[in-house]
Amino acid sequence: MKKQIALVLTLAALLFSACDDENPVSPRPTPTHPAQTNAKPEPEIYSVHPSAGAPGSTVAILGANFGPALSNNYVMFGSTSAEITYVGYGVIRARVPNLPEGDYEIYVTADGQARRAPQMFAIDNSQH
Repeated sequence: MKKQIALVLTLAALLFSACDDENPVSPRPTPTHPAQTNAKPEPEIYSVHPSAGAPGSTVAILGANFGPALSNNYVMFGSTSAEITYVGYGVIRARVPNLPEGDYEIYVTADGQARRAPQMFAIDNSQH
């Protein structure tokens, strides 16, 4: 009988201490997650081959982080767009637009991010 009374008193003490308003349970912190971003890495251009050509010829732009499809990429010679004929892993092939002779910067835009080629491209109409 004494054991039963001791057990009842122990349980009662536990119940009272669990309901004590002076020791509120601190709320659990809300877990945070790192910000997720859908930003694609910027395209990189290592080189352009050849470095000169006539309008209508094909140029290969070697690099990384190009879009996976033709529609994800744009190539510009100065302010004139070029027709893209092929996109593969690390390479874009584009047709040189019909422009006057001169040196032009080549820009590649992939998935909305632009990059300029490290060297100029010379359009040489005498090769046409």
